[in-house]
Amino acid sequence: MTLRSTLASAFLLLGSLGSFPAQAAEPLFCLNPQYRPVHERLKPLADLIAKGEGDYNAVNRGYAGDTPGGIQRLTGLTFENYTVGQVMAYQRRWLYAVGRYQMIPSTLRFAVAHSDVDNLDMFTPEVQDKLMAALILYKRPAVGGYLRDSHNLIGWAMNELSYEWASIEYRNGRGYYDHVGGNRAHITRSQVKSTLLQVKENWHKPQGPLS
Repeated sequence: MTLRSTLASAFLLLGSLGSFPAQAAEPLFCLNPQYRPVHERLKPLADLIAKGEGDYNAVNRGYAGDTPGGIQRLTGLTFENYTVGQVMAYQRRWLYAVGRYQMIPSTLRFAVAHSDVDNLDMFTPEVQDKLMAALILYKRPAVGGYLRDSHNLIGWAMNELSYEWASIEYRNGRGYYDHVGGNRAHITRSQVKSTLLQVKENWHKPQGPLS
């Protein structure tokens, strides 16, 4: 039995035991040409988060904005030249938050463990997007549940996003982590709300015809 089929069976078993709804698990792969991967469905939300967090080569070493130019300035190479495992090793020594979604060490480990990303995969933009999707589905399931129409508590989903990303407003113009490690919210709740509504509306739409 392959790893993918083993994981799929485990998801179905958990669903049948009531740990979460069986439909909550997104397929790791799908032969349907109209299937849209989760990270592609999340693109509007991912793009919004990136406006406050960084680009695919962004890093900090413990304080927001402490490394202009990101990993390329430090090493002369972009992240797509490093494996996920190498990035995690660097986080144990001299990096803290990495990539477009500024994943700190514990967050990156969680995302890898809850995705089909392997430590030997290169830390490319697509891999970073997949890891972000894992955070939405499994670390912040209230967000994934809202997008999949399991509930309609958009305020709950918005709060969860602000707990995950410091650049997102929590209340009254302030982020949940404002003034911690130099963090400050740049993305308003109204922006998050409109983007969540957009992603939810299009969540079940199939991919367009292949050219």
